Amino acid sequence: MQFFVTRRRGSRGFLTGLLVLIALGSASCRRSSDIALQPVVRLTEQLQEGHPSNARARCEVADESRPALGCPTRRNVLSTTLPFPAGKTLHVQARLPAELARGRVVLEPSLMSDDAEGWKSTPPVVLEGDHQGVTLSLPIPGELKLADQVRVRIVGQAIPTTLPTYRTRDIAIAPGSQLRVGLAIDPVAADVGAAPAVFSVDAHGAFGTREVLRAEVQPSETRDRWLDRRVDLSSLAGETVQFELRTEMVSPADGQSVGNWSVPIWGNPQLLVARPRREQRNVILVSLDTMRGDFVGAEYEGKRLTPRLDAKAREGASFAQALAPYPSTSASHMSLFTSAYPAEHKVLHAKNVLSAEMPTLGEIFAANDYETAAFTENGMLAAAAGFERGFDEYYENRGLSMWDARGDIEQTLDRGLRWMGHHRREKFFLFLHSYQVHNPYEPPPEHDVFVTKPKAGEKPHWARMRNRYAGEVVYTDRILRRLFDTLDRLGLSENTIVVVTADHGDEFGEHGRMGHSRTVYDEVLHVPLVFWAPGLIPAGTRIEEQVSLVDLGPTLLELVNIPPVSALRGESLAPTLLRGEGLRNPVRFAEGPSLKHPDGRIFSARTAEYKWIGRENSSEPLEIYDLRNDPHEKNNLVDDAELRAQGRSLLQAYSDMDAAAERGEQPEREVDTRTQDKLRALGYVE
Repeated sequence: MQFFVTRRRGSRGFLTGLLVLIALGSASCRRSSDIALQPVVRLTEQLQEGHPSNARARCEVADESRPALGCPTRRNVLSTTLPFPAGKTLHVQARLPAELARGRVVLEPSLMSDDAEGWKSTPPVVLEGDHQGVTLSLPIPGELKLADQVRVRIVGQAIPTTLPTYRTRDIAIAPGSQLRVGLAIDPVAADVGAAPAVFSVDAHGAFGTREVLRAEVQPSETRDRWLDRRVDLSSLAGETVQFELRTEMVSPADGQSVGNWSVPIWGNPQLLVARPRREQRNVILVSLDTMRGDFVGAEYEGKRLTPRLDAKAREGASFAQALAPYPSTSASHMSLFTSAYPAEHKVLHAKNVLSAEMPTLGEIFAANDYETAAFTENGMLAAAAGFERGFDEYYENRGLSMWDARGDIEQTLDRGLRWMGHHRREKFFLFLHSYQVHNPYEPPPEHDVFVTKPKAGEKPHWARMRNRYAGEVVYTDRILRRLFDTLDRLGLSENTIVVVTADHGDEFGEHGRMGHSRTVYDEVLHVPLVFWAPGLIPAGTRIEEQVSLVDLGPTLLELVNIPPVSALRGESLAPTLLRGEGLRNPVRFAEGPSLKHPDGRIFSARTAEYKWIGRENSSEPLEIYDLRNDPHEKNNLVDDAELRAQGRSLLQAYSDMDAAAERGEQPEREVDTRTQDKLRALGYVE
């Protein structure tokens, strides 16, 4: 029995395992689960000194960004507001920055008249020669709403006159190594006549020079995808080589209308090596945006809302009191990624940018030889805010605008499952995010079946929306089954950890409001949290103690045996999950926006017994609730002097975090030497 437990969670050595397999004569197919391809070398970080490359550059193709070589550098040219034109053309004058004032330049204009509808692109414009100042005639997109004014944004990029060659430092090739790379022609350049290109990779070593990859890419092939290529390097095993990545333009075929220039890009070239997992499972983190905790494991009109997720909770572990640290998407997810409260990371909206000093889960997994990918929906998890950091592939299934939160869980999940199928022999960290249960609540007709009447004093609209929300929950639960079925089909269930959670919930009149982003009551902060890891986490575990999304980072690192970043704010839940140990920290914090309140943002502190709610510019708690006797937070105990004094101290602790972050005092983040070296190599720390 001991052998089987050990084998599922790691490797005791090939010879020992082989002898036991021979002795038992069974489970011979299991050995492959102890070995995984791992991206031990990312070529973007192994270039020789003085190379013309930004080691942290990312390129985007069809809403998917990757670390890359050859990314064009884009510059903001113009951002202004003009009167909406009477005709169908807007005339715009712009002065180009010095680096775009000469040579071949591509300008990308976009227009917007309504935030809800988002930016509308107009055709790119190619400039040749000297052009410090330009006048552009931009066609008004037909879908642009008529308004008094129109916002104009122009981004420009210079087209290189020569195609660079990239050469790596010495790299030792282990047996079973593979080279993997994504190939593309920059989509903007492709739209204005870029030529096809040939991508070549040569290996230079004591044996001489050997071409290991050669591929011709047409611009039309990569308008909506990266072209992924894998190369078996078995013939180079035992050699030390330098890889040279070259591109050359292809002369256009007869009848082809393309220029004598191109912008080829190399997407995340990696060296994959087959290595023991060292008890490091794959990790899949699923965020069901706006899923309330009390709608999971519950009944509505006598119908189980989440029977499939409930079954997985019975096979693993669930938390009765998991809490979000913020009642909206960007801030709460950034806490999930950084194990820091919003007061520390300061990404309260997708327009904010995470400090480079604060590592993310994606970066830490990547530094420990995990393949990393994320499939998200819409702009509140905007890559540019820092969410993409550490991900080898970051995909945004964008809606009409940043504010469009119509979910598409089937498409997003299917993209993630296809990726998982392609990477099933690797060690990976996969993040999946869907807005499916987010407003607007539009469940498929077969799930829009709930008809609960309004409660006394409740607005009929709230009841209708709650019924539709319940339908979205049922639909989401049904689709989520595909994830677990695919894990079984691919043989990944025994070496994968799946975590299902949410960033916040929605309120339906419990405190006189509907939606989220306004309060810090439990209807918007209580979220589901389910862990599923066969053979690792004991089945049927139910944890009643309160936890926070900031605890997930340290928990996942410990579950996969990655040395912790010791100064992360959260507490690892692994001892509780694996051994039933109690938690050390009895307090969890949250905050909400000020909504222009004169006393600033909302702060809350919560223990198992009480919740205190105050404002950042007020020293006194404004609301106090006895959670055990008043779980719906209706009876404010703010007149209790003893409770008020206790809350004052707790809320001050959160204010101190906020003040320290405002002063730029980041906590020192101690990382083990190996991870520190990898983070430095990847450009994440100095």
